[in-house]
Amino acid sequence: MTGVTREGDRFVLSVDTRIYSLEAVKKTAYKFAAVTSVILEPKTDNVISVFFNFVGAHAKNDPERIIADFCNELLDQDLREIIKRETTPVRNLILAHAFSRSSLVEHNEA
Repeated sequence: MTGVTREGDRFVLSVDTRIYSLEAVKKTAYKFAAVTSVILEPKTDNVISVFFNFVGAHAKNDPERIIADFCNELLDQDLREIIKRETTPVRNLILAHAFSRSSLVEHNEA
């Protein structure tokens, strides 16, 4: 992340997609939908602008704290994606083994 700026009534966070995946950014934005509206816009090839709009009942919230929480959640979501990617082969092996012992798969014994 390259920092937070303010544009009028909204705050902008620049996120480097070489560090955080787009999927992680989207999951994090969805998680914060109840607190702020989040708009994602591509800025350059490797940077996404995340716009935070604090309106209505949420306008009195502490924007800096919410954006800091967003950054922590973004790191968490990105690490979850990495762990998912790294453990997929093991998870698939465990599932294959579990289903091979169930009645869901018919065995042809000669």
